[in-house]
Amino acid sequence: MNDNYGVGNVRVNDDCEENAHGQPKYQISDVESIWDSIAYSKDYVRENYWSRLENQAVFQALLSHIGEPEGKQIIEVGSGSGLLSVALAKLGATCTLLDISALSLKNAVANFVNAGLPQPMYYHEDALSSSVPSEMFDVVWNAGVLEHFFDDGKERLILEMLRMAKPGGMVIILVPNAWCWQLQISKALMKVLKMWKVGFQDNMSPRRLKRVCAHIQVTNTTTYAFDVVHGWHWIPFGKRITKLTHLETLELHRKRSWMGATSVLTIQKEQ
Repeated sequence: MNDNYGVGNVRVNDDCEENAHGQPKYQISDVESIWDSIAYSKDYVRENYWSRLENQAVFQALLSHIGEPEGKQIIEVGSGSGLLSVALAKLGATCTLLDISALSLKNAVANFVNAGLPQPMYYHEDALSSSVPSEMFDVVWNAGVLEHFFDDGKERLILEMLRMAKPGGMVIILVPNAWCWQLQISKALMKVLKMWKVGFQDNMSPRRLKRVCAHIQVTNTTTYAFDVVHGWHWIPFGKRITKLTHLETLELHRKRSWMGATSVLTIQKEQ
């Protein structure tokens, strides 16, 4: 096994590069402690996670791009709970995890073992400066990660994920959609009430994802948004309303719409 695998082998960008104004260049400096603090949130308990149709819809979106997972090498860059990777591993993929949070990785590895799967390979590292080998994976993906980086960090993360992908492989990135007005209003209100727990979050529309890729000359991209229901969950009584109006169906959570809650970027790496 590669010596860089394992919670004990930490490779984090501790010098936290700064811009001309003396501020962190890529992401906030306390990002590791933020994700450690929510690693065991009830939202990441397996039963709670899969009871939510929005998470099932994300998994279906992933499969629509990955195809048949069996036999594929897949890495989740910013793996959090790892529950989606567990689901991919159950379908025959060989999954690797990378996260800056030691507690999140510990939880994710436990989720594999509790599902009756072998312990996955994992990196406790900064995704922007990792020791992950180049051109190793058929699929490099994450969900809910890119939006926590500043613009320079977003660009660097995309390029790092492309570096990890095999020629002909795919990068898949899912982020909250800035055009989902319910989410944007809820986030602003939670910040005012000091209830926001995940630090810097810069939600991105499909159009902006495309522009970021164009700025770093990344081609062969597709972007879209989906899940017209999940945005309503962010407003008071929203989930109750969607249930009463019979909108809580997997089909509607998977439906594409420019105002959907989740933006998707896919990049097909050239052969």
